[in-house]
Amino acid sequence: MLLFYASSSVELEKLFDPGKYLTPLIPLHNRWTQIALIFLILAPISSLIGAVIGGYILGPTLLFTRKFILGPKILCGIQDRPQSQTFDKISRAYFPALMALSINFIILFSAPQLFELIVNPEAMGTMSSFIVLLMFTTGIGTLFFSPTWFLSDAGIVYSNKKKVEGTDQPVEVRTVGGRFTDFLRGYAGIGIVFSYIQFLIIYFSETAISVLETTELIGTLVFFFGFPAFIFIAILPSLIILDLTKEHRIRFVRKVAKKMGITEFLEVSIEKVNLRS
Repeated sequence: MLLFYASSSVELEKLFDPGKYLTPLIPLHNRWTQIALIFLILAPISSLIGAVIGGYILGPTLLFTRKFILGPKILCGIQDRPQSQTFDKISRAYFPALMALSINFIILFSAPQLFELIVNPEAMGTMSSFIVLLMFTTGIGTLFFSPTWFLSDAGIVYSNKKKVEGTDQPVEVRTVGGRFTDFLRGYAGIGIVFSYIQFLIIYFSETAISVLETTELIGTLVFFFGFPAFIFIAILPSLIILDLTKEHRIRFVRKVAKKMGITEFLEVSIEKVNLRS
């Protein structure tokens, strides 16, 4: 049974009624206090936990898997690049935010029984459930991407130069986990589009459109489509903390890489060659 209701006015009433607190998981039983805590404290903490677990545990796991699955024909090394002194990683929050939303929609559509445990029955509704889930899915979205952030910041790369010698295949130099990140970005980007379409189809099919007030309808849709921005902002503090601990993270990853036999520094140079006609 999906958590959609026959009238958006009922949904909005539940959303903005301070007496109907969102979740028993937060002891302060005031809706606005709980919403503020989720967006300003709990979702950012969730993101930071996901970043730490993903980077310090899944990062080495991904490196180990990549090195030993690809085999000896793949040359792994360290690309030592000058470290930027400015914070330029804001764009990293974009795809984890979309991934968190995609996971939210998956749970919303496939596991509604979960909400009986984490959402106040008197406040049960699509938006209430969506907001409560952010305490968990923001961290999960960050966890998926942080392993590649750690490896990329440490300059861990691999090349297929040995593998393609004697063939007409191009030589590639990629960051470890680069293909994994490309897959995640594609899934998060395309998945969220289909999730929103699915949500809108169900929402409009189960809502009495004829009795909707225009302002209520617009308010409902703006709130839902504003979620990516809310999650994006919630993830930024964890990125700032990761940036402040960058030197420590680089030393950690390179120490792990050394234990796996990755000790050589690789230099990648690109030269423009004028071909003769």
